[in-house]
Amino acid sequence: MTRVAVALSGGVDSAVAALRLLEDGHEVVGFTLKVWDRSRCCSIEDVEDARRVARHLDIPFYVLAARDVFEREVVAPFVAAYASGWTPNPCVACNRRVKFGWLLDRARALGCEAVATGHYARLDGRPGRRRLRKGRDPAKDQSYFLVPGRPDGLDAVWFPVGGWTKEEVRGAAGEAGLPVAAKAESQDVCFVPDGDLEGFLARRLGPARPGEIVDRAGRVVGRHQGVRAYTVGQRRGLGVAAREPVYVVAKEPARNRLVVGPRSAATAPGLEVSEAVWLYPGPPDGPVRAAVKIRSTGREVPCTVVAQGNRARVRFDAPQFGVAPGQMAVFYDGDVVLGGGWIAGPTGEPEG
Repeated sequence: MTRVAVALSGGVDSAVAALRLLEDGHEVVGFTLKVWDRSRCCSIEDVEDARRVARHLDIPFYVLAARDVFEREVVAPFVAAYASGWTPNPCVACNRRVKFGWLLDRARALGCEAVATGHYARLDGRPGRRRLRKGRDPAKDQSYFLVPGRPDGLDAVWFPVGGWTKEEVRGAAGEAGLPVAAKAESQDVCFVPDGDLEGFLARRLGPARPGEIVDRAGRVVGRHQGVRAYTVGQRRGLGVAAREPVYVVAKEPARNRLVVGPRSAATAPGLEVSEAVWLYPGPPDGPVRAAVKIRSTGREVPCTVVAQGNRARVRFDAPQFGVAPGQMAVFYDGDVVLGGGWIAGPTGEPEG
């Protein structure tokens, strides 16, 4: 029997994670992190739902004030990335630094040996040789968000529902009478409660500054409403009159301008990764064949990867559209996650 801390979000997935651990004979302690005053992921309703789940399962329950660490480790880097022209992914930072770092430290102080969440992913192998695998439900797989910040970052993490489908999770919740069995899932960035990302950034960075939209030759072809509101590969909302559709090719925040071009110009033969982390058995000694996912909603594409210290270079088998700095690139061998890192930018010359 292991004493396990379960991060109860108030949703069905984490509730069933706690249920499964209890059924397997473990001692379970529930924790809810209060990370944002009006967050979609830790509203008063979510905290109360988590409390109801803990009461139903008859497990100890704690609400931890985590706003300071969440601000420092997730929100501030998110805002800084947008100010630098990147398109960041806050969920990766939250998992790494808050759930699997800060929460684990506090749970250990209460005698817990591991942290469990309701993520749809699987782990196998003992600590030091741990492998991260996709969740069994391909529609719900969340392995993209779970590459740790260091190779041993998942040694004390459990994903109890990773081998289940969403339908099976809801079925188990219903059979157990869990009060959140039919609760809808949350979407979007949790700390932007009204979905207004630009409004959130404006409160942090000041009003967006309109500026020039230029083509690849530097000719002014339009005006933008603020560089941070756009992402590489974007077509809609540019307001540029052209004979063929144009897309954002690059963002130049220092010059407060967007560079646009045809779709081929937003297509790259490769990319470079920074802060690369390789899971067991570690970084490859030479070029390795893999599949890479360059955005959470994208599909995996075949590639060749070369590890270079804490960086990596990727060559796609076929050029890819919309390589956005600040997103994660995650490498797979079948359903096994080899590693990943932040996209620093495209490499090579675009087509066209």
